Amino acid sequence: MEEKLDKLVDFYDVIIEDSLKFFMKKKKLRKEYIQTDEITFKDKIQDLDELLEYSELREMYEECSVLLDMKKQIIKNNGIINLK
Repeated sequence: MEEKLDKLVDFYDVIIEDSLKFFMKKKKLRKEYIQTDEITFKDKIQDLDELLEYSELREMYEECSVLLDMKKQIIKNNGIINLK
């Protein structure tokens, strides 16, 4: 059972690391993620918070900066949408 849990944790790490790589390499992907309506505001914030936590624990400061900028833009965009 413990081995299966270790594999699950490893899988989670791979998913997080892949997400970080995509966001760091592709500005277009960041912009699309921020602007898409296919992912709810709540889910976007939750996703970014998980990525931020992972990045903070590993002292990945450049990634943290990019993720925080994305989060701020999503919050800003959500405020604009809610005013309409």
